[in-house]
Amino acid sequence: MLPDISEVGDPAAVAVSVEAATRALVITLGRAEEEVLPRVSVSQLRALLIISRQAPANLNQLADELGAIPSSASRLCDRLVAAGLVTRRTGSVDRREIELRVSAEGQRLVDQLRETRVAELAAVLATMTPEGQRALLVGLREFQRAAERLDGAPAEVGGAGPAAGHDVA
Repeated sequence: MLPDISEVGDPAAVAVSVEAATRALVITLGRAEEEVLPRVSVSQLRALLIISRQAPANLNQLADELGAIPSSASRLCDRLVAAGLVTRRTGSVDRREIELRVSAEGQRLVDQLRETRVAELAAVLATMTPEGQRALLVGLREFQRAAERLDGAPAEVGGAGPAAGHDVA
């Protein structure tokens, strides 16, 4: 539900409406994840997306992004390595670090997820007017820039959000 025009400018009121609208986005992106979740858990998928985005990533970076302790992130990586989705090797810069990279099979899974997400989003966007699509894109770009200013780091638009265990990819 969109806020009443009188609420525009009141970030809290607009946030309530944005949160409600993003539920539809999360559900749409969730449909894409259902295709890969039989192969990996939600936690494994999130780790795979983080490693894919940061490659090479190290274990501490992954743990920080996941909000986990390094030993938990390490066990998660063990499962991804065993599944053939991630490779682990001694760091090229610091031999005390472990570098994590997405394997070819892991990259196929990430690519499949992204392609399915795009297809799901395109199906919804096809039902919108060109004006609505344009307004959505303008708003999302402005939201992305604002988020980047707050975070101090580039935010990626185009992935599932942190809600429901999703990582932006």
